[in-house]
Amino acid sequence: MLCSVTQEPGHGGIARVARLVWQVLQEASASPCKLITLIPRGLEPPRPMHKLRFATKVVGELVSRNVDWVIFDHLSLARVQKLVPKAFRRPYAVLLYSIDAWSPLSPGLREILRQARVRIAISNYTAKRVSEAHPEVGSIDVCHLTLLPSQYRIQDTSEERVFSATGPDWSLVKRIQSNSILIVGRMFSTERYKGHDPLIEAWPDLKARVPDAQLVIVGRGDDVPRLKAKAEQTGFGTSILFTGQVSENTLQAIYKQVAVFAMPSRSEGFGLVYLEAMQHRLPCIGSTHDAASEVIEDGVTGFLVDQTDKNSLLDAIAGLLENPSWRRQMGEAGFERLQKEFSFEQFKEKFLTALKPLMSEGIASI
Repeated sequence: MLCSVTQEPGHGGIARVARLVWQVLQEASASPCKLITLIPRGLEPPRPMHKLRFATKVVGELVSRNVDWVIFDHLSLARVQKLVPKAFRRPYAVLLYSIDAWSPLSPGLREILRQARVRIAISNYTAKRVSEAHPEVGSIDVCHLTLLPSQYRIQDTSEERVFSATGPDWSLVKRIQSNSILIVGRMFSTERYKGHDPLIEAWPDLKARVPDAQLVIVGRGDDVPRLKAKAEQTGFGTSILFTGQVSENTLQAIYKQVAVFAMPSRSEGFGLVYLEAMQHRLPCIGSTHDAASEVIEDGVTGFLVDQTDKNSLLDAIAGLLENPSWRRQMGEAGFERLQKEFSFEQFKEKFLTALKPLMSEGIASI
């Protein structure tokens, strides 16, 4: 049984990973898999009624002995274990992303993490941070992420052949200029680490070097008003485009329109958006502070910069915008790296290998 935050588009990387795990389980399992989601549909955050319904379903399935083992695709979901009588508990696995797993945890949540039969981190960096923060929890397997197989197929986003019933928002896409830098990520006041601030702070100096540069910011969150005000204060606010939350189809069209992807984050557990950019042959700029180095090959598929070094970030972006051939070379190298190092089959094999102890224990406990 997979216990998932959501399988619905519009919830960022966590939803993409959830759909990825669900597809692997369906392909690999000889018997039907069960799926229980916290947020079944829509974009609203989980409400008490969602949490109650989720807990009731999970406990009901376990008490009815309908499942052999369980995967929680987010650590917070595993809290439901406290509600399951010990006689009915099944072995379980937990996926570990980033700050949610290496930040201080309550004694109860640490114990839930420790009791997991399998712990899977999405990067070596995440595994290291979790182990340092909570050394008592035990071993952690690492399984680098990939894109869903459908994302590996190049989509045709021309106006004549849109790839869904609705298609991209062309009125928005047409506002994006050729010398654009893209960042994709949530913007919440409690998570100011993605790199929006360093990009905006470097913007006046970048415009001095590349006058036709444009910054495209995709995402939503309660910190957007502050960032918009900060963008206006640069004096170049008209060249900074906040798109808000966009559909998957519109996002894919935006990727095809821009020149460079930049997310100089300092606490990224992996950075699935780097893979999406690489799929579109975009050079990527990440930071030296987190897991970006496991995805971006510095100087080959993009650049890794110190988020606190404005000149380093400025030189990386300006260098790519000023040199189209260099940009194309790095973009091609990134696309090749994606195919070679982050394929769906590689993820599937590593993920299922990590789950073997869970599967064996589940069968033995029946």
